[in-house]
Amino acid sequence: MSADLLLDKLTLLLTAGPVFLFSLVFHEYCHALAAYRLGDKTAAWTGRLTLNPSVHMDPMGTVAMPLMGLFVTPPGAMFPFIFGWARPVPFNPRNLRDAPRDSMLIALAGPVGNLALLVVFALLCRGLFTLGVRSEVGVLGLVFDMAVTGIYLNALLAAFNMIPLPPLDGSKVLAYFLPGDMARNLLSFNPTLSFLIILFLVFQGLLAMPMGILIKLGSVLAGV
Repeated sequence: MSADLLLDKLTLLLTAGPVFLFSLVFHEYCHALAAYRLGDKTAAWTGRLTLNPSVHMDPMGTVAMPLMGLFVTPPGAMFPFIFGWARPVPFNPRNLRDAPRDSMLIALAGPVGNLALLVVFALLCRGLFTLGVRSEVGVLGLVFDMAVTGIYLNALLAAFNMIPLPPLDGSKVLAYFLPGDMARNLLSFNPTLSFLIILFLVFQGLLAMPMGILIKLGSVLAGV
């Protein structure tokens, strides 16, 4: 690996790595917070109601897969090819006031949290751009690049997690609106087959339209 390519990868790691990790952690924190507010304290008792990354990290999904994605991203790419996940937050439906509805709301909280982060990163971009900060110029330029990356990564996480196949959040949201047997069949769908279908759909461009809409929203809010 040449020195220029190594520098490009290290720069990508510095800008995208922390943003991706925080966005994953915030996603899981939103699940935990929603469960807590809806009456279940399982996440709090197991130490998951926190923004501490160490309790949410999965060795494969939070470390290995994102690093692999960063290092296969072509040099000069606008956005990193990054993919990963954190440990699911546990909750006990029996502690919820309205188990079907509240389970759906807990699932929805993660993607909604990513949408909130997208808005925050977009407004940060807007503020920095108004101050005359531009990409790759000093420390503030690095922050600007991280905020732009944050818009993309949170659009990706929100859209990806709303795919209506288990174990993704979208399956639990959709199940709430389906008749009983259909909901049970969806949630008990073979996890290995589900994972393969999700990968196939992603690489076929399933997320292109929803991500494009969310990134456009972020660009409008950012004013760039």
